[in-house]
Amino acid sequence: MIQEGGLRAPERKALEIEAPKFWDNEDLDRELRRQFDVCHSCRRCFNLCDSFPKLFDLIDDSESLELDSVSSKDFKPVIDACTLCDMCFMVSCPYVPPHEFAIDIPSLFIRYKAQNKKSNLLEEQLTKTDFNGKIGIKFPRVFNWITDKKNKFFRFILNKFISIDLSVRLPKFNTSNLFSYIKQKSKAITYKSSKEKKVIIFSTCYAGYNDSSIGESLIQILEKNKIYYEEGYTECCKMPQLEQGNVKEVKKSAEKTASILVKKIREGFKVVTPIASCALMLKSHWPLLCSENNDVIELSKHTMDIDEFLMGLHAEGQLNLDFKLINKKITLHTACHSRAQNIGAKSFNLLNIISKDKNINIEKCSGHGGTWGVKKDWNKIARKVGLPAARKVFKNEDSIIASTCPLAALHFHDINEDKKLRNYNDKIYHPLELISEAYNKENK
Repeated sequence: MIQEGGLRAPERKALEIEAPKFWDNEDLDRELRRQFDVCHSCRRCFNLCDSFPKLFDLIDDSESLELDSVSSKDFKPVIDACTLCDMCFMVSCPYVPPHEFAIDIPSLFIRYKAQNKKSNLLEEQLTKTDFNGKIGIKFPRVFNWITDKKNKFFRFILNKFISIDLSVRLPKFNTSNLFSYIKQKSKAITYKSSKEKKVIIFSTCYAGYNDSSIGESLIQILEKNKIYYEEGYTECCKMPQLEQGNVKEVKKSAEKTASILVKKIREGFKVVTPIASCALMLKSHWPLLCSENNDVIELSKHTMDIDEFLMGLHAEGQLNLDFKLINKKITLHTACHSRAQNIGAKSFNLLNIISKDKNINIEKCSGHGGTWGVKKDWNKIARKVGLPAARKVFKNEDSIIASTCPLAALHFHDINEDKKLRNYNDKIYHPLELISEAYNKENK
């Protein structure tokens, strides 16, 4: 008897990348057709992203109006349109494991990308966030000038050789070293006796290289709550590589990082990360690739999104509530990678504590998809997918805007500039920045 799976907790199957079956083209094609046929019969995800409409159009335009008359070579555009937001697995699909249909489209697409990966050294350089970041923070003014979209000459070069869309707003590089800042601040902590609550900060490449204010805000919040902390960033979580199907590199990095961080976990530390995508990688995707590595599994169980950690303090009555309330309403965009962690609306709940007004939570995909959304082949679709969310984000004229994904924030600015949804030139904040302000600064 077939049972619906939507009311049972998802049980994601590991990606057995060492098994010959994972790399078998014919087996992959059979599995694509099996899962696509279930999607065709359901169509619940028709408006989730651009992958599913492309799939359904293929079927509807085929001779038999069924999958049997669709050529396998036509599957590539369907898979290329996936941003790996994980929403079809974690939110929408009633047929994920333990349902016997065992649908997992994101994992299936990762397998396809792994088998069909083509080397392009210049485009691959875009995903080398640590290499790029280390150079960028040494010469931030130079690289920020080069990558500014007003710089038509250099942006033409980036468009020509790395396929970055001319109109995309790219992250700036930090003018200070966040990793060193955290290490120095940690050494100066005077409340080390309060070690029953202690965290390792996986700072993330984005906060570390592109927006240090997120990391600085995190430090201020931890200090206000007398949480002992240490810097624990090793290297990028490799989500950009996962998006390209470079599963072996991701697995190698996961095992290396886990072997380092697990030593601190065994000393009683929790690992916290300020960027939702990185938290999702450590908690979910790394265990899928390293299902037999005990260090990776242990790390996944002791990693928390920072908002999850802070709301945990609040639930225990240990969160410092000495806030100066923000007088404006806050519109929060809760990114897909926050929702895919299955932790609830933690960021939204935190912002409700620091605001006098009734805030607004937008749970729609921004469409950015990391390195996917900045490419000239996909940016137009990324904006199309993100437009419904952007309309809601910019709808309330008097609100401050925040997002749990900094890349989504940049993408919303691009959409707003294109569609002129609202006269909004301020930064779209990370929730940590607003919480830090409520602790330390004058209200807006």
